[in-house]
Amino acid sequence: MARIQPQRGIALVLVMWGLMLLTVMAISLTVSRRTEIALTENQVESARFRALAEAAIAYTALHFMIPEVQVDDTEGTVWLPDGQPHLWSFAGAELSLRVFNESSRYDLNQIQPETLRNLLEVLGLEPQAADAVAAAIIDWRDQDGLALLNGAEDADYQRAGRPLGAKDAPYETVEELRQVLGMTPEIYRRLAPEVSVDGGSTQPNERFASAAVLATRRGISLEEARAAIAERDRGEVPGTTTTTVIDRGGPLYRLQINEPQASGAGRTMEAIFRLVPGQQPPYQVLWRRWGLAAELTRDDSESER
Repeated sequence: MARIQPQRGIALVLVMWGLMLLTVMAISLTVSRRTEIALTENQVESARFRALAEAAIAYTALHFMIPEVQVDDTEGTVWLPDGQPHLWSFAGAELSLRVFNESSRYDLNQIQPETLRNLLEVLGLEPQAADAVAAAIIDWRDQDGLALLNGAEDADYQRAGRPLGAKDAPYETVEELRQVLGMTPEIYRRLAPEVSVDGGSTQPNERFASAAVLATRRGISLEEARAAIAERDRGEVPGTTTTTVIDRGGPLYRLQINEPQASGAGRTMEAIFRLVPGQQPPYQVLWRRWGLAAELTRDDSESER
């Protein structure tokens, strides 16, 4: 009998270890299954949002191809490329759409140093900081190795621990500004909505320009520019009996799409498209960017300053 007791104890321990092992395996399989389900649901939702975003691009392009008409004293909701949000319902989903006229931004590859410096000052930089950042932005794109006064070329980047140096070639995306020496997240957040590499101009279209661009163009203060925009966007005088075809810029537009979520920031997409009437489809998408953290729009950034 004395020999049987130890054997029973060993058997009990083995059974307990076996049960623990089976429990761990069951939990692992459950967690793995839940992870697979979550990943599958995320992929399905991503594919769904991509389809919705493509539909939103087509809808917006076709919407802007049709002349917007305001009749008599009717004040309907007119879609203008001024960055104001518009809610659009489609296939059981609701998207927030913001449209911008791309030619109302400064061309990042053509803007002159003095204009860029003035724009940065309008955006809130001190004169000395604005001068240094503007010079570094120009030095990044010019093809020579000579730094502008307060600018930055290869030697300056190397001293800052950036061995690749300046690009010495045109900007291909606005996001390249993040790599410019002296550029901070806050400066980038303010500057990015005012410039473009796709359809900007050295003389932006004032009809849909932001307050910062308008102030820089006219040499006025930001407050005066905001007042001018309020007057500009007031629209037709109530009580008139004329039919007006509203100017909506173009043909190049930037579209920002967001799917609002109750839990916070939802999925996002940004695209630039060009209207090409007579072709099929009658618009051309130059690029799409999915899931990027949305930069503050012009109206948001202006309201914070």
